[in-house]
Amino acid sequence: MDSCSLVEMHVVTVRPYLSENQPLVWLKEKTGQESRLLPIAIGEFEAASIQMCLEGDKPIRPIAYDLLVSILQSNTANVLQIVIHTVRQSIFYAKIVVEYNHVIQDIDARPSDAIALAIRMGSPIFASPEILNLVGIPLSESETDIEETMLKFSSLEPQIIDSTKTNPGDKRNIKMDVDEKLPTEIDNLRKKLANAIICEEYEEAARLRDQLGSIEKNGKL
Repeated sequence: MDSCSLVEMHVVTVRPYLSENQPLVWLKEKTGQESRLLPIAIGEFEAASIQMCLEGDKPIRPIAYDLLVSILQSNTANVLQIVIHTVRQSIFYAKIVVEYNHVIQDIDARPSDAIALAIRMGSPIFASPEILNLVGIPLSESETDIEETMLKFSSLEPQIIDSTKTNPGDKRNIKMDVDEKLPTEIDNLRKKLANAIICEEYEEAARLRDQLGSIEKNGKL
């Protein structure tokens, strides 16, 4: 694939896909006349690791992506770029372009892993024009429309379904009619719980799990 034809992207945010309660990582074209969003469904742990990095949170101990960065840097290997290049049967494919000892190699990867690594290495993120033409969501010139577009996405026909789709039977029914602050608080607790698990902070994870369970059972903070 000609690198000149690739479109550079940047990570906007990570948030749940409203109708599926599954995380989406939202990418946006960095430059160019057109401005399109590219949402990709990812796993919960990958979403937490990306969001932690975006928010500048540091785990107490290195997680897998931090360890991989340390290994690459200690061996003077460099991630030149990551490329999200193909979508087949609603599954996205990416590659990590690594340079080591003056040799450049493409490594097959899931987009979620590639993005989590790229934002830690400060490496550029690219998408193929074909993917953007196929599943990219057009955005108007106003930056405020990003939020509106993401909220409206739940009403669109699903374009991105991850192979790690959660079992609908695992979803929990949450009483949300008691307090307007309840949904936001539950989302915050779930994010903190995911972060604690991914950082292997199990005592904190247990505390957050119990707090979340109490809220879901009683329907109040």
